[in-house]
Amino acid sequence: MHSKFFIWFVAGLWVLLVLYLTIAAFEVRKEENGHMAQRFALLFAIIAAFALPRLRVFAFVNFAPVNLTFSLIGTILCVAGMAFLVWGRVHLGRNWSQIVTLKQNHTLVTSGPYQYVRHPMYGGGIVACLGSAMVIGGPFVFLLFILGTLFLLRVRAEDELLARHFPDEYPKYRKRTKALIPFVW
Repeated sequence: MHSKFFIWFVAGLWVLLVLYLTIAAFEVRKEENGHMAQRFALLFAIIAAFALPRLRVFAFVNFAPVNLTFSLIGTILCVAGMAFLVWGRVHLGRNWSQIVTLKQNHTLVTSGPYQYVRHPMYGGGIVACLGSAMVIGGPFVFLLFILGTLFLLRVRAEDELLARHFPDEYPKYRKRTKALIPFVW
């Protein structure tokens, strides 16, 4: 099997993930507040990640494919990360939002992957970006750093928001459940 296969496979997985998230977004509850700045920040991060590798100064990130073994490991990480992300999205159901906000009649979800980590979609997204960076390089190197940073900021913001909205339940949940990495952090 050639390394280019993995590049196309991983790219196809991202297309499928974006399609799934877009279609699944139609069934979510209405948001309490709209935060257009957060939406634009996420869009800008994705555009920047795909534009920066085209600049000569960042040409070094266009290293893929490295070799078959590296591509296989990266593909496995990408699939695992996306699976965890989708599992988290399924369990959030109508509470999901593209931005850090509360939904109307918001409920605290602690089942499925949320029994292991408080933010499985962010954790899964970071692992999927890491695997994709190993396979494709270029834009996924930047996505890993840009979205990884953004996700870490959002972990803190979501923890604060949910602690305010669920003052009795969330501190207990937060105490027994790690943020992104089960049993570690």
